[in-house]
Amino acid sequence: MSRKICVYAICKNEEKFVDKWLNSMQEADYICVLDTGSTDGTYKKLKADKRVTVVKKQAVKPWRFDVARNESMKLIPEDAEILVCTDLDEVFEPGWANVLKQVWDNNTTRVHYTYAWSHSKLGEPQDIFKYDKIHTRDYHWVYPVHEVLLPIDSNFEESAVDVGQAIYLHHYPDNSKPRGYYFDLLELSVKENPDDCHVRMLYAREFLVKGETQRGLDEFLKVLGMPDVNQPTKRLVLLNSLLQVALTYNQLQNYDEAIWYCQEFIKEDPTYREPYFLLAEMYNNMKMYTLAEACTTTAEKYCTHKYNWVERANTWSWWGNDIKSVTEYYLGHLDKAIEDIEVCLQHDPDNIRLLKNANLFYKEKLNRISPKEESKIEQGVLQI
Repeated sequence: MSRKICVYAICKNEEKFVDKWLNSMQEADYICVLDTGSTDGTYKKLKADKRVTVVKKQAVKPWRFDVARNESMKLIPEDAEILVCTDLDEVFEPGWANVLKQVWDNNTTRVHYTYAWSHSKLGEPQDIFKYDKIHTRDYHWVYPVHEVLLPIDSNFEESAVDVGQAIYLHHYPDNSKPRGYYFDLLELSVKENPDDCHVRMLYAREFLVKGETQRGLDEFLKVLGMPDVNQPTKRLVLLNSLLQVALTYNQLQNYDEAIWYCQEFIKEDPTYREPYFLLAEMYNNMKMYTLAEACTTTAEKYCTHKYNWVERANTWSWWGNDIKSVTEYYLGHLDKAIEDIEVCLQHDPDNIRLLKNANLFYKEKLNRISPKEESKIEQGVLQI
């Protein structure tokens, strides 16, 4: 007998996402939604659609994401075995439910799959990492914001299956929505979990999002001093915090500190591109182009794609090409610089800085060509 799949979600004022979301989620046997107080047509639209098993309107006061998600789980039919949590601004690539039913066995408690948190202007997936919101009933949600699934029983033995990109979830966030309330919920989360470095890291990041650079830096330094940051289960917190500190010092043009934290990251794990690329950027700024070249070469030759949230959005698309184009220009490798800047523009064609660099490289190319080649340009023969 085929196992029943239930998609469950929370929502508020997301009418514009409903149709696209339901078209993606309709592969499930059940769709259950908790509307936490929409004032637009979200609830009415969900209620009228026959693909929705149940939609309930219920305010959650005081507001917490974990409470809302746990309340939404109460709507799930009893015979559903595979629970899939999504938000209305997310869509699966087609065929996801079939994959789930094929890989799920009697021991499976959770599935890991691929998630694109954002997309470029051209629609390319960015911030790609493993996601884990497909699970059995053995879990519940914790933390007021940036909530996560944890086993209800601390002694529970999890058995996860990783399906890679066979299941791919895409996120298309509504950036017009305010996120000011996130900060209050993060403060509450820190108060409730004062010794949890993961919670403190998210709190630190929010200061950077708000533009409070120095406060964000100070908070990340506190994270690095917390006792649990060196636990194996918090490995990504350690690496991400080292990188964030390095990035922030670079932003403040304190290159000595930024370089030191990049080196600390590499000591912990030398197989991420991020610290090498950041070092290369700084060496370019310091006119140490040979060192910059060595860093990008090392990153591209030896590092591996982790698909986790430590990695930056464009690390595996065009960040390296951007850095190399500058290095190559100053080292006199103009043809290579043009090749790399053209790769960058394929990914971000409206980027003013890239366009200015490209214009500089093309002008330099024109200045170097011979009179014979110049006549070919007039005839449309030579391409640059």
